[in-house]
Amino acid sequence: MNKLYGTSIINKWRIWIVVPFVVLLIAIIVFAGVAISQKDFSKGMNIGIDFSGGSVITIVLGEGELGSNDGFNSHLDKIAEVIKSEEIAAKTAEYALANGVNLPANAAVGSISYSQKSDVGENMSIIVKYDNVSKTYDKDNAITNYRNELIKEQLQSIYSDDNGYDSVKVDMSYIGATASAKLIQTALISLLVTLVLILIYIIIRFEIWSGLAAIIAIAHDVLMMVCLTIIFRVQVNSAFIAAMITIVSYSINNTIVVFDRVRENMKNEKTLSKTMALNNNAIVDKSIWDTFSRSVNTTITTMISIVIFAILGASSVREFALPVIFGLIAGFYSSLVIAPSLYCLMKNAYDKSKVNKKKITAGKKQYAGM
Repeated sequence: MNKLYGTSIINKWRIWIVVPFVVLLIAIIVFAGVAISQKDFSKGMNIGIDFSGGSVITIVLGEGELGSNDGFNSHLDKIAEVIKSEEIAAKTAEYALANGVNLPANAAVGSISYSQKSDVGENMSIIVKYDNVSKTYDKDNAITNYRNELIKEQLQSIYSDDNGYDSVKVDMSYIGATASAKLIQTALISLLVTLVLILIYIIIRFEIWSGLAAIIAIAHDVLMMVCLTIIFRVQVNSAFIAAMITIVSYSINNTIVVFDRVRENMKNEKTLSKTMALNNNAIVDKSIWDTFSRSVNTTITTMISIVIFAILGASSVREFALPVIFGLIAGFYSSLVIAPSLYCLMKNAYDKSKVNKKKITAGKKQYAGM
């Protein structure tokens, strides 16, 4: 390729396509390793209670106890100690065994997925969400309910009048996974409709190969988000769905910018050198380098704000920010190397078949005229 436009990206398409497969392989290994060690397939991905169901503890302590970060963290530590209590886990395992279920004690230990302050003044509460016992062992929620009663009793003992707390109420509620299934279904339908509309728009504005390449690139971004979420054990809750839709919108914008420049360069190909004229790879390479600085700048600018959110934000904010960071990296990668490479592979194959078809047609006409 002409040195004016830098190193060829399209000619290295084999390397670019290998990278996502490596990430996917690592994610599969991590998923399988965690699932096997936990003896629970659902544990392979760190699914939060928004999707898997869980339990919620609410304790009204007032602003005097929860107003400061130290106060909040102190009470959270007390609650976490009870939820993760090995003694409660052992009693839960004994109860399960008495009811014909061989529940390992480590599978009965609760895992906190979310904590926050709620309300103001004397009604300020600490809310803690944690997972239920896996459906692998607890089909009818009886084991979970038994463990929850043990946890509630222990917390009521801690926050009793004898320990200096004045009529503190400990509320506990159970969250099923039915609503979560509906949420996932709605999100997937929304994503599918979005992809179809994007495909139609790009085909109308550009061409079918641009549309197909863009859709595959979006699928790549979502898949990489999921893989990196599995690898880094980020909890997946409803915020993940919002992050996924955000990245779909952001990624397609970068990809369209590249294809828009490809279209412009295709129109102006007569003004290019003879080496570049009618060479899809060279034109797309030039288009990538033309938009490279813009892609880098917009990604870095967006990344800075999201990283700050991830560092300073609460756990619910991080559950959104981290997948977005993963998606930004994947989107930057796909818009500059995956989508353009796929576009060239498909368009080159189509152009080649069209040329071959013309040759065959011309040969037939020549043979018929003999």
